[in-house]
Amino acid sequence: MLYRSLMLATLAAAPAAAENWDLPLAWPAENYISVAAGTFADDVKDATEGRVEITLHPGGALGFKGPEMLGAVRDGLVPIGDMLLNQQVGDEPLLGLTSLPYFISSFEELAEFEDFFHEKLEAIMEANNQKLLYTMPWPQQQIWTKTEVTDLASLEGIKIRSYDRSSTDVFASAGMTPVQLPWGEVIPSLAAGAIDSVATSSPSAVDGSFWEFLEYGYPTRQTWNLNAVTVNLDSWNALDEADQTAITEIADKLQPEFWQAAQDEDARNMDILAENGMTLAPISDELRAELADLAAPLRAAVLEELGDEATAVVDGFKAR
Repeated sequence: MLYRSLMLATLAAAPAAAENWDLPLAWPAENYISVAAGTFADDVKDATEGRVEITLHPGGALGFKGPEMLGAVRDGLVPIGDMLLNQQVGDEPLLGLTSLPYFISSFEELAEFEDFFHEKLEAIMEANNQKLLYTMPWPQQQIWTKTEVTDLASLEGIKIRSYDRSSTDVFASAGMTPVQLPWGEVIPSLAAGAIDSVATSSPSAVDGSFWEFLEYGYPTRQTWNLNAVTVNLDSWNALDEADQTAITEIADKLQPEFWQAAQDEDARNMDILAENGMTLAPISDELRAELADLAAPLRAAVLEELGDEATAVVDGFKAR
């Protein structure tokens, strides 16, 4: 009886087992999205006194492709995930709203949209068995080419990597030949000559050492991209309330810092690209206006397809 009492007392005093969360990332370890996730993981470990440990797996090491991440976290294949929202439209079409062609014109407007859309984004994630922790933007979208871009005619026939339906349609409307590829297939496709241009932002251009394949970069800003880090609700609900509160407070504190990091990263990477010999130049106002005009019916068609809910979000944002 005494032995049993001592055992019970020992068990009651033992600390709870740590929660170990594996976080898959499509991006290299040096990419600023991955670096930010590392900062978040370190702060979570400190705040929870080691009760929650997040292990990063950058570079697609766990084998999950970008468009699979919403489902992977929802189904508990991983407890926590980083996802590019516009790659999840097969499951949740509203996650592609920032990718509506020429809907958002600047980084500042993207931040305003995220604030406007945040509550809806939380609800979408909850419906997919996960909790939204934080969002992080990509810098302005650009096209990186082998040849100089001066007008619409100079875009004709260029084989360009696109990354979602919206970018595919925009480039096709401009007379280009889009090839939709996840990031992991971009460099092999460049090396093999399957594409001769890429649509992405400057961090990925540096990650891929684009100067080895391409010569020019142009900030077209045809769409904008957001990443989100979410946690499976079953894993979340396994935590005690104090740890949940601590993690939420960390995410809320870091999100503005991560948004600023995206701006800083864009400037830093543009310097690196220029130092490696790439020619970086704005497109003309005339060409931007022509591209926006070509995109207008595409945007309207997508909104009609998405239905009243998407239209209400877009109209509400524009009328704010």
